[in-house]
This record gives sequence, C-alpha cells and structure tokens, in this order.
Amino acid sequence: MGEKIATLGELRAEIDALDESLHDLLIRRAEITRGIAKVKQPAGEDDDEGPPAIRPAREAQILRHLLSRHKGDLPRRVIVRIWREIIAASLQAQTKFHVHVYTGENQGAFGDLVHAHFGSLTPVREHARAAAVVQQCAEETDSLGVVPFPELEQQGVPWWAQLAPPGQAGPRIIAKLPFIVHPDENQPTAFAIGAVEHEASGEDTTLIRIETKAGLSRARLTTLLKEAAFEANMISAGRITQGGKEGTVLLAVDGYVSAQDPRLDAVRSNAGDSVLRIDPVGGFANPIVLVPVTR
Repeated sequence: MGEKIATLGELRAEIDALDESLHDLLIRRAEITRGIAKVKQPAGEDDDEGPPAIRPAREAQILRHLLSRHKGDLPRRVIVRIWREIIAASLQAQTKFHVHVYTGENQGAFGDLVHAHFGSLTPVREHARAAAVVQQCAEETDSLGVVPFPELEQQGVPWWAQLAPPGQAGPRIIAKLPFIVHPDENQPTAFAIGAVEHEASGEDTTLIRIETKAGLSRARLTTLLKEAAFEANMISAGRITQGGKEGTVLLAVDGYVSAQDPRLDAVRSNAGDSVLRIDPVGGFANPIVLVPVTR
C-alpha cells in the first residue's frame, strides 16, 4: 500500500498546532527576557533609562547563527525580519526607548530602515538635520538615532564630530543599516547611534576619528596608519570647528579596536603634535550580504 496522503483538514490542523507551539515559545521567551532584565538591574548593568539593554553585537550573533542553520523555502530575509521584531519587542520589555531619525530628502527610505531594524512599533521622531539627531541622542540617554552615511568631503563640522569616545557620555556608532543587504535592491546606507559601548561580534568594523593640525596631508596620515599596522579606509573628512583650519577624518578599520589598542598609541607617538586626537567612536557588526539562491 502507498503512503497515506494527508487531507487538507489534517494539514491545517497541524499548522494550528504549530502556531500554538510557536506562540507558547514566544510567551516563554518574553518571560526569560523579563528575567534577564531583573537579573541585570541589581548589578547596575541596566535600568529603566534605556540603551544599556541593547547589545548590537549579541543581536548580530543571534541572526548569523539562525541564518547559518536555516533551510527550506522560507526566505532568509523573512527569518531576519521576524527575529528583528522579536528582538525589538524584547528590548522594549527591558527598557523603553525611541529612535531619532534623519529624514532629509528621502524620508520614507530612512523610516523603513528604522522599522526594519528596531521594530515596527518602536516610536520614531523625525529630524531634518543629522546633527540634530546626534544632539538629541546626547541629551537623551534613553534614545537611539539613525543618521545618513556621511559624504566623503563634508563642508564644515560633520555630524560624526559630535560622537563620543569609549567610556564617555554620549552616542557612538552601534550599527550599519541595513544589516541584511540584498545586492539587487537599491537601499540607502545609514548608521545607527546610541550611548552604547562597542562590543566585538566576531566580524566587525571599528570607526576611528582623528583630529589633526592644519597642514597634515592625507598621504602622511596614511603613512602613519600603515606604520601602526592599521589598514583603514577613509569614510569622511571635515573640520573640527566651523571656519577652523584643524581637520578631522573618520576611518573604517577592519576588526574590533578597543580604546586600549596599542596601535592608537603608536599613531599618537609617531605623529607628534600633528595629530591632536585619535579615538574609536563606535563600530558595527559587519552586515550580512544575501546571495540569491539559484534553483
């Protein structure tokens, strides 16, 4: 006799049972999340003020693991979107936060980035200037921000000049958006910022800001970085103050770089007084680029 073929009613009953099982697991996950918040609070790691509950590196590790084990017909982008909503809901259960977002000329696109990464129900406040987003995040420790990827040459003081080094109050870069990149789509690129310390996820990029005296050439700066064993790409350049001559550059360095990294001291030592400051100002878990599946 051949294998029995399930009826439509039986298949639907199985789906109903699976839905209930999934729902039970989500309820249990939310209970565990609440338990994590209670465990952290007595130790002073987190409180009701916000962003310390957010761990971008941990979130990236979760998504990478899920995608590494995924199989079947459910698109990987759907898996990521489902878990981003779960993660956002879990964060809101631990600490209430909202997102300040630069809208500029492409309001809808940046709003979509925010909701895709931080959840569809996360409160959003819009701003016409990226610098205003950074300022709000500096004044409100319970907020995050989304700002545009900077232009290579910035006129005047760039928004990223306001970012805080490790251990200091203020926002830093915590993610590059979108985290899931589809090569066939033309999505804007943005940075998420917040008062969260940069942590290693295993596959990372660190953003380093260097402030220089007038007259230090790009070629000399490149040499200083290579002498210190930094392989860096320049993201943007601007001025420390409006109308001033001192310059500042934002660099992307492969890997996780802490504030105690000896290469930072090497740049300071080799540069003399031509480099005024060099500091990490956050970083991000490297985005996942989806490769189209051929059938």
